[in-house]
Amino acid sequence: MRDQTVDDILGLRNIEEVKIAQNGKIVGTIVSDNFREYRKKEFRKIVYMFDEKFNILARYDGYGLHSLSFSDDGSAVFAEGNEIVVLSQSGMPVKYDTGMKVSSISFMSGKPLFTGTMETKKKEDDAYFFEEEDPFTNLYLMDSSGIKKITDNLQIWEFSSSDGVIYTVASKCPQESCWYASKVYRIVPGKDPEIIYDPGKRQIGKITTDGKRSAFLESVMSDRGVISGDIILYDGSARNITEGSTSSYSHVILCDNAVFALENDRTTFRIRNLDSGEIIWSGMGAVYPVYSPSFDHAADAFAFAFSSPADPPEIHLLRDAETKSSINSHLDGVSPYPAEIVEWKAKDGEDLYGILRLIDPKNPLIVYIHGGPTSFSYASFLDRTSIYLGYGFNVFAPNYRGSVGKGRRYAELNVGDLGGKDFDDVISGIEFLKNTGKIATDRIYITGGSYGGYMSALAVMKTDIFRASVSLFGISDWVSFHGVSNLHLWDRLHMDADPWAFKKYDEYSPIRIMHEPKTPTLLMHGIKDPYVPIGQYYEFYRFLKEKNCEVRMIVFPREGHGFTEKEHIRRQYMETIRFMKDH
Repeated sequence: MRDQTVDDILGLRNIEEVKIAQNGKIVGTIVSDNFREYRKKEFRKIVYMFDEKFNILARYDGYGLHSLSFSDDGSAVFAEGNEIVVLSQSGMPVKYDTGMKVSSISFMSGKPLFTGTMETKKKEDDAYFFEEEDPFTNLYLMDSSGIKKITDNLQIWEFSSSDGVIYTVASKCPQESCWYASKVYRIVPGKDPEIIYDPGKRQIGKITTDGKRSAFLESVMSDRGVISGDIILYDGSARNITEGSTSSYSHVILCDNAVFALENDRTTFRIRNLDSGEIIWSGMGAVYPVYSPSFDHAADAFAFAFSSPADPPEIHLLRDAETKSSINSHLDGVSPYPAEIVEWKAKDGEDLYGILRLIDPKNPLIVYIHGGPTSFSYASFLDRTSIYLGYGFNVFAPNYRGSVGKGRRYAELNVGDLGGKDFDDVISGIEFLKNTGKIATDRIYITGGSYGGYMSALAVMKTDIFRASVSLFGISDWVSFHGVSNLHLWDRLHMDADPWAFKKYDEYSPIRIMHEPKTPTLLMHGIKDPYVPIGQYYEFYRFLKEKNCEVRMIVFPREGHGFTEKEHIRRQYMETIRFMKDH
């Protein structure tokens, strides 16, 4: 077996969506390259239709394929740009041009139900009023007579339908930040949408319905890409059916009067029947998509994508027996690395947990801080942390308070205290590893992206224990972030403060902290990042430079919030490894 390398993570085939046909005998999936090609806007993807033994029945190649579902006759249906594609088992695709950008697809009474956004035609005079001319994503129904618009001036983020009724997560304005103020609407075509649930300062997602009931997840959440929380069941009135649970819930399905849920207990995942308590499946690792894990269920079959620390990601089908795909069989010769769940107590007595991946206690340690903050680090066969072991490092990934995996209470513990006790949790975790002899090195580094980038920048200003910090697309100044980010409602809610009162925002901003920085720092940022605009790191770079602290900054053209072009991914990892080894 050989060590993991950057080429392996570039070669990983990312299993994005898994669906089962109604007869339970056909599995559909969308598999993506783990990178974008040079200057390509979309990822290259493949839709597969498999039988129960994972023989390929049909295949479709394209770019930007998404939103997979099955029609009543067992055809796979998905979106490609402005088109809805129907792929039968014969492998012959039929395409329908909707005239708009399709966001998601499902069915209502056997007819395609989808969300779409009309794109404005460009003119020579293409100036516009900021936040006044953004288009809504509306619901549409397609039948033999054409396409019918169901909603207007209501931003539809998610939807689920059954028996002619649609349940949606929607907001009154279309900007990305408006998602944080979404409500649950019940829609009957031809009637006005009815608000049935308002989560207040919390967020909602993963909505589903069986016609009689609806269910969705609710918690304070960082962004639309990371959905986890408690399960709210609505059957005329709403109630929290997982109140007080110490597990986080990532997906829910209503079927045959049962509620099936995917729970995350410190990165041990379980598919559970919440009515009977029966555990249908359990595994420690990562269920895909990793930050919004899901599964599907039909005709007594369950399907999902999973990777343990010992096994590459594959689709698992549970029916009479468990079978799995061979999508990533090309990784069979790559070495797996050990993973351990470590638990320790914070200074205030809070129970904390994290992932330790270690080969030799004497190896230098990378402290990897996940983004979010309402997300989590996990231990899979090959991921953004495991490859560092192939280059001679150990990795510690603390799931500090505010993370997913210990229930909603834990996930909401850092609201109003971003970079306070959650940062202290990281430091206490390192002290725990030292005091218990799990690590035997003073060569300790810190890295992370997004909120992890913020925490890595914060580390430069709050402590001198790290040999170096590699900070990716994070926040350096909360006030300026609020002014230029398209997530301006998020920081108000998660900071629990008025940015224009300045006090709390300044208190938690790295560039406002009174400390003479000494930690060598490498910054990386995408030039087109709308969530955390690159100005955050231009500011931090200039701040550190004029404080005579060693700092370098890599700017990635064409990249947004995260690096996705192949050579940019390679550059990120190799520069990180080089910078840490040089210090």
